[in-house]
Order: sequence, then structure tokens, then C-alpha cells
Amino acid sequence: MSNAAGRAVRLWVAVVWAVLAAAWTAVPVALADEAAEEVNDVALPLNDPAALELGRTRLGEKCSGFCHGSGGKGGRGPCLICNRFKHGGRASDLVRNIGQGIAGTPMGAFGEVFSREEIVAVVAYLRVEQKKKLSAEQ
Repeated sequence: MSNAAGRAVRLWVAVVWAVLAAAWTAVPVALADEAAEEVNDVALPLNDPAALELGRTRLGEKCSGFCHGSGGKGGRGPCLICNRFKHGGRASDLVRNIGQGIAGTPMGAFGEVFSREEIVAVVAYLRVEQKKKLSAEQ
């Protein structure tokens, strides 16, 4: 093979790899956006700064210190912003789990402690933090 033909083949291979790499990195973002619509089956105040601050505060008061770590990043209990849930990852599942607790686990019920609005604010805050974490990983 001549030098020119060898360079052409190497260039073609480089272009193919670049296209595949670009496509590969775009897939998680597209899937994450589509999945977010399906997963957020409860109306969440994702763009309401006051609600997000309420969620951050309530999470910090009752959930972060001992169980779920700072900002829900995990501690004795699981990470709440890593998008891996054993007992359902839809917003409605999280609202239920926070309100009613999870039988057979240390996760207690907070429905008597928090209002539904506060629980929804916590879930909204966690969703925003999940999105930040996903963006930071890319």
C-alpha cells in the first residue's frame, strides 16, 4: 500500500472513530431526557427556587446527616442522587417511600413529619441534584 493510500485509510478510521465516539457520548443525554419525562410522573417544582430550597432544607434536616449523607450523596443509607433505586425510581415512588417509609428497612415514614408539599420539594431537589451529577460525569 502506498503512503497516500495508508494515510487515507488512517484518516478514514479516525473519522469513523470520531463519529462513533460522538454518537456514544450523546446517547446517555438523550436517554436521560426521555427517561426524565417518564420518571417524573408527579408534577415537580424543578424550576421553583423557593421549592428547591425547601427540599434542600428538609433533606438536610432529616435525611442527610445520619442516613443519606450530605446532599443525599449516600451514607449509611443509599445515595439518592445516583439514580439507582431498589424500591422504585419514579417521582411517585420516591414520594411514597418518603411519606410511608419502606417496610423491612431502616427507612422510616416521614408523612407525619413533612407535608406532601415538602416531600415533593425534597424529590424535586433530588432530581435537580441527579441532573447536576449526571452533567458533571460527562
